[in-house]
Amino acid sequence: MYPDWKGKTVVCIASGPSLTPADCSLVQASGLPCVAVNSAWKYARFADVIYAGDDCWWEQYGAEIDIPAERWTCLENTALTYGINRHGKFRGVTNSGAMAIQFSIDAGAARVLMLGYDCSVARGTHFHGDHLKTKNPDEKRCQQWQVHFSALAAHAENAGTTIINCSKETALACFVRMPLAAALRVSGVNCD
Repeated sequence: MYPDWKGKTVVCIASGPSLTPADCSLVQASGLPCVAVNSAWKYARFADVIYAGDDCWWEQYGAEIDIPAERWTCLENTALTYGINRHGKFRGVTNSGAMAIQFSIDAGAARVLMLGYDCSVARGTHFHGDHLKTKNPDEKRCQQWQVHFSALAAHAENAGTTIINCSKETALACFVRMPLAAALRVSGVNCD
């Protein structure tokens, strides 16, 4: 059963190198529902949901999770193997961060704020450095993700969901950009 986020603002936190603990502290203070993508839960220990769409990530890193967040994936076998929840993914999307946004839309989010969605390796691969046990993004994968996020932007618009990219650094041009504090204020959260 999906969380009931109908009409709410949800924050999706990915693990791009621009993600900072200070941004995560602002999100935690906001009290808004939060989805941590892959290893972003290490900064977002308050996350309601951890979303990873890769079987290899769950195999290598899932046992490290020590917070009470719900665990979600889009893969049926992965859900069965690791006893986690399954979400049907938007066709043509193979990026866990994009799937986390789709998950938020499917849970009823009216607005999604994005953090750590760099979609570029210009400043590194993740805020935590390279994964040692699984693949890391490269420039080719980042370019493929551009197409996936563009499709997701159209899907969000059709669903009536506003997406705001609050990432400090990003190669994505398909979403409105706004600093996190301003996006939180637009969402009715006082950041002062």
